[in-house]
Amino acid sequence: MRFEFTADEHVKVKTFLKKHEVSKGLLAKIKFRGGAILVNGQTQNATYLLDIGDKITIDIPAEEGFETLEAIERPLDILYEDDHFLVLNKPYGVASIPSVNHSNTIANFIKGYYVKRNYENQQVHIVTRLDRDTSGLMLFAKHGYAHARLD
Repeated sequence: MRFEFTADEHVKVKTFLKKHEVSKGLLAKIKFRGGAILVNGQTQNATYLLDIGDKITIDIPAEEGFETLEAIERPLDILYEDDHFLVLNKPYGVASIPSVNHSNTIANFIKGYYVKRNYENQQVHIVTRLDRDTSGLMLFAKHGYAHARLD
């Protein structure tokens, strides 16, 4: 997934990206898992010194889902979805996340939804979760950067 920014100050890439909620962990993923940092179309590292007006591009590598989270297909009441977020209407009586007592959860169903549609990022990022006995809207980030922006 690609994100683009324009430098508005003379700082290092990592300092600039931190102001846009790109964490050290995400920078490490970019560096070690096949991502890239480009400045004006040229590969650079996180310590490169930016000039005002430089175009910074980050390519974030795809996230694999957790192997322990079982993908379960089930119809979902999705109210909104784009490249970054998904909002669904959670029914009463279904847990949000797996536990010792719950294995058919919204997280499992979202994972099944991602797998069925062959999404590049298969990791489930729950932004707002609800108790099992509560119905209502749940917000999911479809990648780690979107989750960091909301967290």
